[in-house]
Amino acid sequence: MSFRGKLLGVVAIVIAGLILYGTAIYLATATQQATPTQNQAVSITLPYYAEVQYIDVINQTVQLSIPAGGTYTVTAPLPPGPGYSLEYLEVYFPTPLPSIGVSGNILKSVNEYGFITSVYSPSGSIVLVNSGQNTVNGTIVVSSVFVKTIYVPLTNQSSINITAPDYTYQYVTDQYVELTIPNNAPFSVKDVVLPNGSAFSQLVEKWSGNVTAIQLDYKHIKLDMAYLPSGNYSVELLQGSQYEMPFAMLVKGTQFYNTTVDAHSQVIITTNNFGIPSGWSIMGYVVTVYTVQPLVVGETGGTFIVEANRVSPVYTLSQLIVVHGVSYILPPFIRFMPIIGIYVIYDTQFKVVNPLNVPVIVEYMPIIYKPVGQWSNGNLQVQVYQSDVAQGMWTSLVVQLPETATITSIVTPSGTTYSGYTSSELPWGSEFRLISISPDGHEAYIAVSTLGVSQPGLYTVNVHWDPLIVSVHNTYGSPVSAVVAASQNGQVYGTFNTNASGIALVSVSNPYPVSLSIYYEGVDAYNIGVTTLIKRPIDVTLGVYNVTAIVVGFFNQAISKANVTMYRIGTGPVYSQLTGPNGATQLNGVLTGVYQLTASYGHAKYSKFLTVDSDEVALIKTNILTIINGFPITTGDAIIGAVGIPAIAGVAYAIKSLVDRRRPYHVETT
Repeated sequence: MSFRGKLLGVVAIVIAGLILYGTAIYLATATQQATPTQNQAVSITLPYYAEVQYIDVINQTVQLSIPAGGTYTVTAPLPPGPGYSLEYLEVYFPTPLPSIGVSGNILKSVNEYGFITSVYSPSGSIVLVNSGQNTVNGTIVVSSVFVKTIYVPLTNQSSINITAPDYTYQYVTDQYVELTIPNNAPFSVKDVVLPNGSAFSQLVEKWSGNVTAIQLDYKHIKLDMAYLPSGNYSVELLQGSQYEMPFAMLVKGTQFYNTTVDAHSQVIITTNNFGIPSGWSIMGYVVTVYTVQPLVVGETGGTFIVEANRVSPVYTLSQLIVVHGVSYILPPFIRFMPIIGIYVIYDTQFKVVNPLNVPVIVEYMPIIYKPVGQWSNGNLQVQVYQSDVAQGMWTSLVVQLPETATITSIVTPSGTTYSGYTSSELPWGSEFRLISISPDGHEAYIAVSTLGVSQPGLYTVNVHWDPLIVSVHNTYGSPVSAVVAASQNGQVYGTFNTNASGIALVSVSNPYPVSLSIYYEGVDAYNIGVTTLIKRPIDVTLGVYNVTAIVVGFFNQAISKANVTMYRIGTGPVYSQLTGPNGATQLNGVLTGVYQLTASYGHAKYSKFLTVDSDEVALIKTNILTIINGFPITTGDAIIGAVGIPAIAGVAYAIKSLVDRRRPYHVETT
């Protein structure tokens, strides 16, 4: 054998050894990866949200002069600041003007004499029309009500901090700050701590000025900043399932009871004092406490103390009255101090402490309630039975709904439809029927019994529901095409596609929690439990990324026209693309997760596991030596085909030619 032949044989043997070694390493590496766990959808439950609303009121007094058949248009000014929007426009008539009517879709307050006292409109204008034969001159008060809403998540905190007033207070007539907790949330208001650290519950009897500056119940706080100091208010909370309230209920005033608290003693009133019908629960009490203290000059009067959770004063009076004769025959030595307090107490019991030298009279009406109603096609149906109205002095149907709901009308068992009434008293047999739909449409009440007049039967509360807004985008803020499936109690009731902006409008038809499943490319990617229905968009960020796959051969040469697929393990979807001349391909819109990344060319197939949680560049290293006429030659093929040195030499020559002819693909790693 010539020297050249011997040398070629040695080279072939070395190359064959390298191929064998590379094949062993390749196989060892390829079998190292264990199958990862299955992909799971992200599941979260949104917290309950309380609403803090800053309510700016701008009042204007207007002198009217409207000729017969003429009109006068009232318009709202611009909002007082960023974030504020018009809630409603109100026109109040201090003196009723019977010949003045209102055109358009409005709410009105009607008093017991049938006169309109106020009209409300959610739009920015109200048109007053003189339907009489003579010019009408009068005074109206125009109130423009603007609202800014802040949402506060309710987790396990024991308080909510509110800074009031905000900066717009200087531009408006008055500012109210209201806190609303959803009825179905397991939270309740306990107390309010003022900026000076004093608890409102300890100031009820000492409060000076407007006693309704702070009002509260289980789910609400209202602060009137015209009578309160500026600063930070802390609303203390209680938490527990016992604080959940129904969205619809019958509320009943039972009867008045009275008791006397002797001097220097106390009394505790509980449900044991009167009893509650089956199926009803105690909501609280309306209480009046009063006495008159006889004094002489030099003596100072005192006061009684009302103790309970959530005492909301309605009226208080403490006044010193000096008694004297018309002449000096009776000098002014004698004084009397009447003390009166009227309160709404939202608690199961209350205590009255009397430290005075005279008895104190306590009169109270227990207020009880029971959940009622079924939802059908977005409307509330309530069956009121004769037993519901058989006892008590009055019974009312009360509805309190989330901000996505707008109550439009109430239909009574007789078919009478009430719409457009706010805080009204309408003739009803020998009595008056109280009815009101709040100007924002979220609350309503209607009397179902008053003294001797009642109307059991089926009531329907018609409600318009705004959809939930679901915004789906990727981590870069770009909109994502997805499908949102909505369900309640495990039953899917609708699917909703996102639009070009990534927005899906999800319809709702009752106030209860909703489950949302976000599907991307047919895969359940995100599950959301919505506990509070609010207007703020539900923001969903899907991990959707771009993956660049690079397929190279045994010598790092680019492998073009390789078929690259990505399979999201256990769930799908499958993404597929061919590599280009540089051996690379890009798969766009890949959902985050663990994938099996596969590159195949002819009979050659290579896989690896890839976790996608950002834009990725994935290198797939194959054992392809060369491709001849579309057929891949792998290291395995070369070993199997190496039945003789000449064959190996041929392979070596082919490899040498390939390496000389093509520049290897360079991959940088960092």
